[in-house]
Amino acid sequence: MSAKSILSRFIFKVALPIAIVAGAISGFIYLKDSKPEVPAKPIAEQVWGVSSHVIQLQDLAPQIILYGAVEASETVQLSATVNAFVNQVNVSRGDRVKKGQTIAQLDDRELRLTLAQRQASLADIEARINSEINRNKTDQKALKVEQQLQAINEKNLRRQQQLVEQNVAPASRLEDATRAVQQQQLSLLNRENTIADHPNRLAQLKAAATQSNVQLEFAQLDLQRTHILAPFEARVLSVDTAAGNRVRNGDRVVKLYNTQSLEVRSQIPARYLPMMQTTASGSSLTASITHAGRTYPLKLDRLSAEASTSQGGIDAFFTLKQGQNIEVGRNLQVQVELPMETNVAALPALAIYGQNRVYRIVDQRLQAVSVDRIGAWTSPTGERLTLVRSAQLQSGDQVLSTQLPNAVSGLLVETR
Repeated sequence: MSAKSILSRFIFKVALPIAIVAGAISGFIYLKDSKPEVPAKPIAEQVWGVSSHVIQLQDLAPQIILYGAVEASETVQLSATVNAFVNQVNVSRGDRVKKGQTIAQLDDRELRLTLAQRQASLADIEARINSEINRNKTDQKALKVEQQLQAINEKNLRRQQQLVEQNVAPASRLEDATRAVQQQQLSLLNRENTIADHPNRLAQLKAAATQSNVQLEFAQLDLQRTHILAPFEARVLSVDTAAGNRVRNGDRVVKLYNTQSLEVRSQIPARYLPMMQTTASGSSLTASITHAGRTYPLKLDRLSAEASTSQGGIDAFFTLKQGQNIEVGRNLQVQVELPMETNVAALPALAIYGQNRVYRIVDQRLQAVSVDRIGAWTSPTGERLTLVRSAQLQSGDQVLSTQLPNAVSGLLVETR
């Protein structure tokens, strides 16, 4: 093969393709470098559509919601004070009773026998007292007679002494006269001693009469206590016996509470304690509960003297007006209206971020503002709002009332 043909074949198979590729690359580069430049499109900042609330500073009384339970400050357990059988129980759990109403009746036959014994014992002692008085009167009369007899005996002794001295009478008659004087003297001494001891014997009998009278009164009291009566207008919590049972002294018969002593016990969080303590010291405070569609007013009666070790708050006791039909133990919400606060703003819950931050809208951008949370407040339309205070907020300011997940100062927003 000639050199010319070999060169032709090399150009056709190798050089020509390379030239074509190089030309194509050069053309692409030329076209790319010669195309007109397109101006860059600016990136638009996202605008967030939000709702806003206009600030209006006012003087409002904050309201707090507490959770409490209805209790009775006067709860009593009526127990048997005697040993007796139960004849009748007149109440059941949940019943309402009036003051003085018979709740249970105990068998009184044994106690009536005891009462009869006490009456007989007292009558016996009173009879002994009368006997002692009569005896003393008799002793007084007998003393005068014995004194007269002693005077006669002494006169006879003197006469016998004269007769013996004159040898007219024997000495034995003098001895008899002397013996008679001495015997009468002993009788006179015994009589005087009996009369002198009369006050002591009478005092002993009167003391015995007093003791017997006390025992009689105890017997009468025990007899009265067989009628177990309601000490006040009450409601029965439990009945612990039944007819036919034998109860002993101290056994519980019923448990009940005074319906006029109902109160609501609720724990006050530590952050509200200063305001509540100021109120309890003399200021007025309004509170209420709602039950079965009715609203019941409450009055703060007292604060507990002991703080909760777990939560740091203390218990408040609110009294209910008399005659309220609410069961003991029921858990209720207590709405408490605290003393008036000045220059506060009422905001919807969605306007508050965290515990103490809101966002003010200025020139369509957010500004974070720290606030003090005062409490809750219910508007005349029934809307539940939160009261806040901040020196940075003024009447007429707009604050964000939409919860944004990315809320931050400087965020662009548009109010709807």
